[in-house]
Amino acid sequence: MSDIEQANSEVERVTVTVTVLGVEQVRGKGPLIGLAIVELDIAGVVITLQGVQVLRLPNGSLACRSPQFRRVNGAWTSAAVLPADLSEAVGAEVISHLRGTGEPRPA
Repeated sequence: MSDIEQANSEVERVTVTVTVLGVEQVRGKGPLIGLAIVELDIAGVVITLQGVQVLRLPNGSLACRSPQFRRVNGAWTSAAVLPADLSEAVGAEVISHLRGTGEPRPA
């Protein structure tokens, strides 16, 4: 077993706190209705995600997508790649925040 494999087999679980700092309203951009600012506290290390996208799906429900940027070739790609369970937790917290406060607020 290499050092890398050994390190990966000994991964510890840590608590991550997700806090929505705010959601700004976006108008006239198709399904994009808001951009959220989310703070992640991972074992005392705080990371701020700006531009978490809030989308209204065709069935009327809400979904979230990681911040995006446009590459040189014009394609959009994720600016932050999170593990699936953390990405789902961020989305759930943003949607819960919106349900508690209403739609995104104008900037």
